[in-house]
Amino acid sequence: MNKMFVVLAVAALAGCAAPWQNESKEESKRPPRLVTETPYGLSNLYEETSAPQLYSVIAARVTNKMLDQTTEIYEKAFPPKLYIMQIKKAGVEHIPDGFYYSRQVTRDIIKGSKTFTLVNTQDEADYHLDIVVSRLDVKNIPGNILQYKMTLFDKGGNEVGSWMESIRQVQNDDRSWW
Repeated sequence: MNKMFVVLAVAALAGCAAPWQNESKEESKRPPRLVTETPYGLSNLYEETSAPQLYSVIAARVTNKMLDQTTEIYEKAFPPKLYIMQIKKAGVEHIPDGFYYSRQVTRDIIKGSKTFTLVNTQDEADYHLDIVVSRLDVKNIPGNILQYKMTLFDKGGNEVGSWMESIRQVQNDDRSWW
């Protein structure tokens, strides 16, 4: 055990050569080199890495709006049964991955609020929630806009209410969404 420790310590110390000792005076006068392009040709690296967080933000906003505006439905002795439909994608071009996460965020918020009883089939539900995620292309507005729309239907297929929120991509270096 001690021999292994000594070998690892010697190997670690052998690689600790000071970089400034090997530099010439000409190299030390050059300004630092900054990389301005995304490495390995990943042009949409920043767009895709923030997508799950993006969807959680927008899903939480819309779900909370829906819960605030449907109090007359669920403030009863027994909470009504709700089925959350699979999310649909609509709109132009590519929608960033991670939209499936928004359904889970919506489910978690509704389950935590104890306002509705979540069910696994539409047949046993009193209401069902339809969710559509779309990417909008608005003329004369730079950047991408994602829209998250929830529509609540009763058992007869009548629309009870509709809630929508959109989030726009910020026009900065990393093209983040907030």
